[in-house]
Amino acid sequence: MKTMQTQQTLFPHWMRGFLLIATAYNAGWGIFIGWFPSTFYSWILETPGLEAPEQIIWLGRGVLVMAALYLATAIHPSKFWYLPFFGAFTKVAGSIWFYFNVLEQAVGDKALFHLLMNDWIWVPFLLWIGVEARRDRLRKLPKKD
Repeated sequence: MKTMQTQQTLFPHWMRGFLLIATAYNAGWGIFIGWFPSTFYSWILETPGLEAPEQIIWLGRGVLVMAALYLATAIHPSKFWYLPFFGAFTKVAGSIWFYFNVLEQAVGDKALFHLLMNDWIWVPFLLWIGVEARRDRLRKLPKKD
């Protein structure tokens, strides 16, 4: 009996794990920002008792949407190979927006922590995962003779 031998490549498990960690982190952070916007706003500006503007609630919703996109990529990395690139873009663009519109170019310790941990630390990993997911996608495409 003949059996067909195919080389099956697997997307690296640690990258899926990283995307699941990104999902959990963004879900938790989005829920915190969306449900407690004034607490987040006061914490980030290091001034107690501030009332958060409406844009902070939308920031929380956007973070929750990104959690869903990271989850989709973790489940189907070669199908959604472009989402890690989009995630890296939103991290960079979001931190620039946050710096100019929320922080008004005044960065305290907590704001610096937020920009580094919530945005910039993820970017190189998301780019790397996007490249690997694209390679995985190209390997799975049918070969043209």
